[in-house]
Amino acid sequence: MSIRLVPFLCAALLPCAAQFFDPSQVSPLHLQLAPGQWEQLQKDYLLDTYYEASLQWHNVSLPRIAIRSRGNGSRNAAKPGLKLDFDKFTSGQTVGGLKSIVLDNLVQDASMMAEALSFQLFQKMSIPAPRLAYVQLFVNGHPAGLYTAVEPVDKLFLKRTLNQDSGYLYDYEWTGDFRFEDRGADPALYSPLPFAPKTNEKSPDPQPIADMVRVINAPGDLSPALAPFLNINKFIDYLATETYLAESDGIAGEWGLNNFYFYRLEGSKESIFIPWDKDVTFSAVDRSIWTNIETNVLTRRLLDIPEHRDYFFRALDRCASIAGGPGGWLDLEIERIATLTRPFSTADSVKPYSNGEVDDATEKLRRFAAGRVAFVREDIAR
Repeated sequence: MSIRLVPFLCAALLPCAAQFFDPSQVSPLHLQLAPGQWEQLQKDYLLDTYYEASLQWHNVSLPRIAIRSRGNGSRNAAKPGLKLDFDKFTSGQTVGGLKSIVLDNLVQDASMMAEALSFQLFQKMSIPAPRLAYVQLFVNGHPAGLYTAVEPVDKLFLKRTLNQDSGYLYDYEWTGDFRFEDRGADPALYSPLPFAPKTNEKSPDPQPIADMVRVINAPGDLSPALAPFLNINKFIDYLATETYLAESDGIAGEWGLNNFYFYRLEGSKESIFIPWDKDVTFSAVDRSIWTNIETNVLTRRLLDIPEHRDYFFRALDRCASIAGGPGGWLDLEIERIATLTRPFSTADSVKPYSNGEVDDATEKLRRFAAGRVAFVREDIAR
């Protein structure tokens, strides 16, 4: 069955995108390229060159889409991460209302489930996060490995999660170690890099970002000065979720800020953080809740304020209650995904891990689920 949706139908049919993010199955996704094109994409995996392909996924058949290699640290020649752009070559073409999807190649996480688990916890903490589903990729009829199909953070995502889409969306692109230090008043020091505009590209208006950073660094009472730019409790919920997940490459990351979108709400200075690329969560069951907090100007100054520090503790405790210990939600979800994906991860001959390493990484997740609640609550008590 061939489906082509024109733009004015997309909003009405947006809920049908849910069928493509069914967490209960691993669905086959077929791409067909001209002879030699897949091999050329693999050879030039560091480039963003688009190639033409046809797509078959669930009940959708599209004869002409665009695909390219994508990723930063996850770029891989044998198993490329991919962006699938449905309307680049055929205007108005969508899949269930989606203009594109990301195929995550799962090469940075031997368990192949860290991001799936992480996005779920963000969602349970009432933080907008992308949907995803597992797919078995076939290229020109040949198995190409286990991937996740990830919902893009774009206007459709914003409309679905926030019921608005005309604000200012930025993709934070890591260009070096930045931890909200004051770079000056000129907005060009913050955008187009590292805050890369993804909407309103012709008039991205990054001045509020520069103003927010200057407020973060200014002496005096931080809370009232920051309030127009961030809902502080929502930001702390986000920080606590990353902290509970032992994220090593996020807001309080080892190499500075990374892996998020930043969206300024319609008609407002207030912005929110949206998680992205959560492949390096679950780094250690005993990762301290204070790791890198002091090195980030925003997190250090906020958590120096007793009311915000207390709220951080409560948000962490909510994460712990949601995750649970042995037999809790996180423990059960690890088992569900492991059971679902194991036949496909075992058969994935291009993954950069042995099957034994996949098993070891899955066991590490089990230990995390069993021990993280107690560790975090003890860290809070200390």
